[in-house]
Amino acid sequence: MINFWRACQANLRRLQVPTTRICGQRIREQLLSELPPEIDPCGENGEFHTFVYAGPMFRDDLPVEVGEIVSRDHFVFADLTLAQK
Repeated sequence: MINFWRACQANLRRLQVPTTRICGQRIREQLLSELPPEIDPCGENGEFHTFVYAGPMFRDDLPVEVGEIVSRDHFVFADLTLAQK
């Protein structure tokens, strides 16, 4: 399934995901394998949220750039913007 969709971490709960370096990163099998076992790899328990920018239902991939990573309260956010083509 990872081969058909491309997504990146848009935000995460700092208290649930011990490392903030994954925020803004493209979701790949290696990144998922690095998550602690108590973290759902789909983020089903609210550990993180994703932004999907490419997949079979998209006519074109969305050109996304990851900007500033901001930590606020108990969350870490990746600033995502559309890249210039």
